[in-house]
Amino acid sequence: MREITKKGLTLPCGRSAPVFPVLESDRFEKWQDDLKSYFKKNGLKYSEQRWKIAKLILERRGHFHTQEIVQEVTKAYPGLGAATVYRNLKTLCDAKILKETLVDAQGRVVYESYDEAHHDHIVCLDCNEIFEFHNDEIEAQQEVVARELDFKEVRHRHIIYAHCELKRKSIKKKN
Repeated sequence: MREITKKGLTLPCGRSAPVFPVLESDRFEKWQDDLKSYFKKNGLKYSEQRWKIAKLILERRGHFHTQEIVQEVTKAYPGLGAATVYRNLKTLCDAKILKETLVDAQGRVVYESYDEAHHDHIVCLDCNEIFEFHNDEIEAQQEVVARELDFKEVRHRHIIYAHCELKRKSIKKKN
């Protein structure tokens, strides 16, 4: 599978920007069918306007906050206003096309595609980049804790907010 880099270059700390796989075109057809089905099931009107917003978001890949997507949508489709984008973000989350992932260091809600494989996040407090990871030991321990406390997990979010040690280490080596 081909990959694309979200930002294309090295981050201020020296890390490479996160890489996300490029989606195949048939994935967009499935999302469009899912969206149409959700609207029909819930008595809502499907429109090309809604699909344009969804497709632009889904093509974007990675993580994004509301203002970023509003800017991209209004640039790509000048006839679509910010209010339309805001209204449709909730609808796209309800339709399981998008999901709210976390709140970033500035207090903004961050979204990503809904069907990404389960993963957790580390948010760099230095450059605000979001890194994904998966750790089977952490997943297993969460299940153990839930069981010990008599809970049956339905879903979870694991988010680590951290300062980047890579830059600090490189500065230390230079001195």
